[in-house]
Amino acid sequence: MKTNSYPLQHDANRSSSTSAEAALEFGRFRVLLRHRQLLADDVPVELGTRAFDLLLVLLEADGSLLSKEELLSRVWPGIVVSEENLKVQVSALRKALGADRDVIRTEFGRGYRFTGLLCTNNVTAASLSPMRPKQRRGRILFLQNCRQMPRCNFSSS
Repeated sequence: MKTNSYPLQHDANRSSSTSAEAALEFGRFRVLLRHRQLLADDVPVELGTRAFDLLLVLLEADGSLLSKEELLSRVWPGIVVSEENLKVQVSALRKALGADRDVIRTEFGRGYRFTGLLCTNNVTAASLSPMRPKQRRGRILFLQNCRQMPRCNFSSS
């Protein structure tokens, strides 16, 4: 039986003794990895399983372009689905993001990419595969520790 193994997913078998939740943050959104939940301004956002998986894959790509084929194989592993399913889930994800929908960019005929500023807390950074900060067009797309940035406020409770 094949299971999804996204580096961004929190390992449920890991010790839960840490008081901080593994989370990613972009703009006004926070992704709680352990609970597989998206929050906007600390309010839960309704998002289906596949749309959430799509979000995780896009965040993991760290601003890199993901082809439609790659997204289909990562979000629906071992299942044959049409490209229309991907379009439906991208649409659902953008709807959930509301005014911030433009952080999911379509490159017509090529694929999709996440273009927002992504921050992690220390708990998340410890549970992710090693990633280095990347800079594209003068913007940092992924930071290991964002506590010094006013936009990325993580509490340790």
